Amino acid sequence: MFKNTFCSSPWFHLYLKNDGTYETCRWASNKKLNQHMQDVSLQDFYNGPDMSNLRTQFLNGETPNICNSCQYEEKFNKLGGRKKQLLKSGITDNEFELKFRSSPHYQHFKYSWENNGKSSYYPTDLQIDLGNTCNSSCIMCSPEFSNRLEADYKLLNKENPDIFHQQKLKRNWTHDPDLIDKFVEELVKLPDIKYIHFLGGETLYMKSFYQICDKLIESGLSKNLIIGTTTNGTVYNEKLIHYIKNFRQFHLGISIETVTKLNDYIRYPSNIVDVLTIIEKYKSIQNVVDNLFITLRITPNIFTIYEFDEFARYIIENKLSVESCNILTTPSMMRIELLPSDIREEIINKLENVIKYYNLKKDNTIINIRNNEFINEVIANNIIEYYDFMKNFKEPDNVEEERYKLVKFLKAFERLRSNRITDYAPRYTEFLTNYGY
Repeated sequence: MFKNTFCSSPWFHLYLKNDGTYETCRWASNKKLNQHMQDVSLQDFYNGPDMSNLRTQFLNGETPNICNSCQYEEKFNKLGGRKKQLLKSGITDNEFELKFRSSPHYQHFKYSWENNGKSSYYPTDLQIDLGNTCNSSCIMCSPEFSNRLEADYKLLNKENPDIFHQQKLKRNWTHDPDLIDKFVEELVKLPDIKYIHFLGGETLYMKSFYQICDKLIESGLSKNLIIGTTTNGTVYNEKLIHYIKNFRQFHLGISIETVTKLNDYIRYPSNIVDVLTIIEKYKSIQNVVDNLFITLRITPNIFTIYEFDEFARYIIENKLSVESCNILTTPSMMRIELLPSDIREEIINKLENVIKYYNLKKDNTIINIRNNEFINEVIANNIIEYYDFMKNFKEPDNVEEERYKLVKFLKAFERLRSNRITDYAPRYTEFLTNYGY
């Protein structure tokens, strides 16, 4: 049981949200903490009661409620957040006990066991959300991560408050230059900081991203630091080359859902032709610098999963690594699990053809998924994981209610945007019409 529940994440990782409040994990769900970076330092939160309690729960073989997302993904043998973090500790399912005891973090696990969850270590892996400033209004996103979508929700809330909840969002912490200075000063004090992933909003659109990078370079911390960021694929900035060169490694995630015009509907108001061109521009930077790693980041939904086979062929032929952030659960009406059986079977058959054509096989031995040497294996794993998910997921009990809600959700957005999903995903016309589209 310990093998199926233990997570090493709280021994090296923590998450700072857009409003400057802390969270114990980037994948945590259904938990809100009120501790703010203005009042509590990174290190004090890391060794405070919330993190200590989480460590104790894992060491006792418990599954905290906040881990629902990872547990759900693992039911389908998907590489979820828990297993990604275990890989950073050198721990795999294969020979779990041996790998656990030989992990470079084992001494820290032991210390926490003997000291009520306290840690003798420091955070080395951070996710930092910079704010919700964004030039896109992706239909499956949240106002918490896009001020453009936030504006849409304010209008849509008047029409349907049950679906479009009016969130009371706090000010982005990066709007305060003093907090930016405080954040960098604290980073410099962390003796073993190795990796920081910045998210937004759209990070490459935000001044704070470049301000923080400049300060990290000035401090000298950058030469031993790996940083990552995720862009929506609509922004190309040549000055990024300067920043890439000044860090030990630079991981660039590009969010995309499909390689057809359906991406324009889902990631409104993007243009897939421009997005694919920008991907090629970023790929060309790899000819100039050797420390850039590019990943296409996907979160398939009820519509884009239908074209996942086309996306799979694109990444295989272009040798582009891929990372699935999670199995989409919100908005609940956009989940893959709402698919009708006939479309589901089509998708399974199409993915099966891709797997057979390219002779793809699952490889469970990869420790570092962000490594150019293992791109082919990472691609194969992601495709097979979604194939397995498509074969094995179960419809939710409220599937009919959610399908009707999906149609209301789409039609509300479409009145704002003057578009129609059936122009982008014609295969779904009959299905949606049955639920009032």
